[in-house]
Order: sequence, then C-alpha cells, then structure tokens
Amino acid sequence: MFQELLASLVSLLIVDPLQAEMSERLVQVRAPQAVIADVRTCAEASLPGLADRAMAEPLWVVTTALDVWTGQTAPENILGNTPQCAAALKSARVYLESRGA
Repeated sequence: MFQELLASLVSLLIVDPLQAEMSERLVQVRAPQAVIADVRTCAEASLPGLADRAMAEPLWVVTTALDVWTGQTAPENILGNTPQCAAALKSARVYLESRGA
C-alpha cells in the first residue's frame, strides 16, 4: 500500500508535470501526434521504475520534485534515465532541436 501511495505521489509531483511540459513543447513546435503520444506513453511506462527509485531514495523524490516544479531540470533528464524512453525522447529531441524549442 505504501508503494502505491508513493507511486501516486511520484506521478503527481514528477511524471505528470514532466509529461505535460514535454507535450506542450512538442505541440509548440508542431511535432506529429505520434511523437507526442510516444512521449506520453514513455512517461507512463517510466512510473514503476521511478517509484522504485523513490522507495530506495526518499530524498530523491523531494529534490527531484523541487527541481521539476522550479524548472531546474529538463524533462528528458528524468525520463531519459529510463530505458522505456530512449526512442521516444530521441524522436522528440529531433523536433525540439530542429525548431529551437
């Protein structure tokens, strides 16, 4: 039960804001919906791994949540550390870099 609560907290404070920021940036550069959907799927798929890390490193949750909410970290720095996101973030990066976002 505690792990489920922690997963919900990680989702609310870290994954959801990161996914929303990435989606917004991709919409601004007019990336295809498939790329945006892949990033969304990647964010959702990364939740179990991030929740496991949160269980092992409670301080990581606090510092990462603060970094996310203050804009001190880019979404790809958190989501990019998960194997599920490598291809999705690579595709997104192509659009973001080519259009200066």
